[in-house]
Amino acid sequence: MDFDVAAWEKEIGRPVPPLMAKFFTWLAPYEYGDLGYFELAPENLAGGTAWQGMERWGAHTWGFISLPDGSLIGLCEAVQPPAVVYIGSEGELRTLSESFEAFLLAIDAGETETEIDLADDELEAEQVAARKAFTSWLNKSKIAAPAVSGQFDFSAYAAGDPAERRAPPTQQGAAPVMDPAYLDHIDGMGERLKMLCSLVGRTAADPELCAVAEQVFGKAPPQSIGNARHDDSIWLTAKKGDVGFLFSRKVLNPNYAPVSISNKAICPFLEGVFLGDAYSEPVLFGLHGDSLWDTIALRLPQHYKETVGDDGEVEKACTLPLDAARDTELRLWMNHGRTHVCVQIAQGRELARPEAANHIYSGAGLFLQWALENGWLERGMFPGQDELIDALRRREVRPSQLVRLGLTRGLWDTHLTDEPGLRRFAVVYFHNMDDIWINADLKTMFGKRQGQYGHDEPVLDDDPAEICDALFAVFTAQFANWKRANPQELA
Repeated sequence: MDFDVAAWEKEIGRPVPPLMAKFFTWLAPYEYGDLGYFELAPENLAGGTAWQGMERWGAHTWGFISLPDGSLIGLCEAVQPPAVVYIGSEGELRTLSESFEAFLLAIDAGETETEIDLADDELEAEQVAARKAFTSWLNKSKIAAPAVSGQFDFSAYAAGDPAERRAPPTQQGAAPVMDPAYLDHIDGMGERLKMLCSLVGRTAADPELCAVAEQVFGKAPPQSIGNARHDDSIWLTAKKGDVGFLFSRKVLNPNYAPVSISNKAICPFLEGVFLGDAYSEPVLFGLHGDSLWDTIALRLPQHYKETVGDDGEVEKACTLPLDAARDTELRLWMNHGRTHVCVQIAQGRELARPEAANHIYSGAGLFLQWALENGWLERGMFPGQDELIDALRRREVRPSQLVRLGLTRGLWDTHLTDEPGLRRFAVVYFHNMDDIWINADLKTMFGKRQGQYGHDEPVLDDDPAEICDALFAVFTAQFANWKRANPQELA
């Protein structure tokens, strides 16, 4: 890979850090793909507007690696030591490593969570040789990550928070405290999985959760997730680990409202723990992996579901409620011959984000009115709104009023009752799947115009009662047609 320090410094308008120059000089003789799929690419980001807040952070951040999808890896010098950050082609902004040294060690471990990482069982001879040479270079260069006081949230910084690192809580002496009584109805679950179950639903600031993360992954969980686009969740994994932790700032469950810790940053919840292929401890009935299914089918028939996909593959699934107080569940599924297991917060699927639902032309309110008039509105998801819902049922108020008061976190499929097929249909209908789309039906009925971002949108700025009947006939027909085409979704 070509590297000319003088040309780089001219391009980025600042000195190349000595260690980076040393590494790129060592890397220069290697070909694309030898150490991972990336290219060296100096990128001056000052003055740009392509990403959220770029006019602010671009002055302190510059790119040094280009990935195949057009994303960049950059160095953000707004904090010291400078952090290595991900600048995604779809708007994602997040911190990869707290220092360039830590980034080099992540490359060596295969844990950058980018296209640089290569699967050990798919390496070509040239890649094996390059990896060994890189590990040797790291050792000879005595590369060690500097100690830092906390974590830098590039996403929150990009959205307007100060450039600072947030330290995790003290973990000294912390150990998970469990009351296993809520798992009494679960037969044969291993003690380690019980411990992991006790963590799901906690925030990343929980000392006991931090202690486990340090033990399993060698690092604390993300203390915040900013609000730059598409940064709702972060994975915590280790290449040789047998579990993965998924942290999210956006849990679609009414009991998990976002926990703000600054103007822009949110402390995430541990949304789910996913068991990897190497996990070998008991899950249920003293069993794990593929050996679970025969016993599940025999002993838990009410929770067991088996279907045959379009490709003839048998798919299996089982979901067991765990802790009613925290709305957690154990989910198992098998597809393509592999068994997957996770412990997760039970949550809905998003139909419309808050900013979209609040626009009448999204159809969110009108869809709720249709559901209500069919007896399919989950009233428990709208606490304190009984009088409004009754008035809405009589068409004395507008659906947009319920949206403003009851959908402050967006429209989810769990705002609907569990009528056979309804929730799945709603997901399909709002997301332009199976050749049906609520937006297309609204444009056909009301006409279309160019929206704020250049896309067509329905000409629909009001939701009076007189528009309901003809529109609801369309909703009803789409639902009926979809059910006929997807009988497997009705079980």
